[in-house]
Amino acid sequence: MSKIIDDSENGLREEATLTRYVNTTPHAINILAKPIRSGEGDVTIPSSNVSIRVKSESEVECLTVVDSLLVEIRKRKFTSVTYLENGVEMPMPKQHEGVLYIVSRITAEALPNRSDLLMVDGTVRDDDGRIIGCTGFAQL
Repeated sequence: MSKIIDDSENGLREEATLTRYVNTTPHAINILAKPIRSGEGDVTIPSSNVSIRVKSESEVECLTVVDSLLVEIRKRKFTSVTYLENGVEMPMPKQHEGVLYIVSRITAEALPNRSDLLMVDGTVRDDDGRIIGCTGFAQL
């Protein structure tokens, strides 16, 4: 369950919502954001049993020369989106209030009319450059 914060003239109050976050990426997502109350820590959203795969193909638009090589410049276009739940292919579910899917950027770009898709935003890296979390989400 998530909470929506209403910081109106009536003062700070929380309203409970029943938002469900479905992490369709293959790895857990660590949210490293500012806690509402002291003593509360980061949140991890585990990977779910749902996967959304995007298929694309490319067409050669033109050619360019790089040093002594003739290199194709291609235009990619999305051909289909596959929704898998527990490894079983199903139709992409319709949008439902209270359900948000955390997806890859390519998935969000392939489905630009969906308002229920979130991407990680504000990535945080460790000293070795590995992503260890994010500070929020973004939508297209």
